[in-house]
Order: sequence, then structure tokens, then C-alpha cells
Amino acid sequence: MKSFLKWWVIVAGTLTGIGFLIVYDCINYINGADVTKLSFVIFALFVHSTIQVGRSTYYGIDKLSVPRFMVGVMTKLGMLGTVIGFIMMLSTCLGELSLQNVQAVQATLSNMTTGMSTALVTTASGLICSLILQLQIFNFDQGGRSGT
Repeated sequence: MKSFLKWWVIVAGTLTGIGFLIVYDCINYINGADVTKLSFVIFALFVHSTIQVGRSTYYGIDKLSVPRFMVGVMTKLGMLGTVIGFIMMLSTCLGELSLQNVQAVQATLSNMTTGMSTALVTTASGLICSLILQLQIFNFDQGGRSGT
């Protein structure tokens, strides 16, 4: 039961962090910054895997093959978003650009920042979610099987 309480503390901390994201309107920022919406896919996988780890920790049974797999998947989805964001960023600046046209330069820079924000937001989402899930799995491995 001690491992389940530790898992619950991890989840409570995560929920507190999500609360701060909502209060400071970061969810809308993520929605606007990540044009691929991979951050929300990563978050959905995180929620599903967190529930599985919690159930396994509570009952003391090792049914964590999917959550263990999801740790890598979330990281790789974050990296995929990074690559997509860089492609978006670089594709806007590789066209013909005249430095005499100020509006064209401003539009190009705006498009580049959209790609860069997609890259950074998806990377952060993938890394943060996979680290928190890995911490939950580590907690289970330390005492979840015995139910202590």
C-alpha cells in the first residue's frame, strides 16, 4: 500500500502542475503553438498509462508492458514533433526572400516561429510526460509487486 501512496503523491503533483497550466492559460498556448497537436496525443497516452500504473500498483500485479512501451513512444512522438516543426520552420525560409521587402521578411519570421514553437512544445510534452511515467514505473518496481 505504501507504493500506491507514493504513486498517488506523484499523480497529485502532476495534477497540481496541470492546474497551474490551466490557471496560467498554458493549455491554450500549447493548442496554438503545436500545429500538429501531437502534444495532446502524448498527454492522452500519458493519462491512459498513468491509470494502468495506478491499478497495477494498487493490486500489486505487473501489467506494465504497455506503460513501459509508452515511455519510449511518448519520447519518440515528442522528437517527431521536433522534426516536423523544424521542417515547417526551414521550409518557410528556403524560398526566395528579398530583404528589401519588409513585409515578406516579417511573414517569413512569423512562419519560422510557428515551426519552432511546434518543435519545442512537442519536445517538452514528450519528455515531461515520459519522465513522470518513468518515475511511476520506478515506484512500482521498487515496491509495487509486493504490495508494500
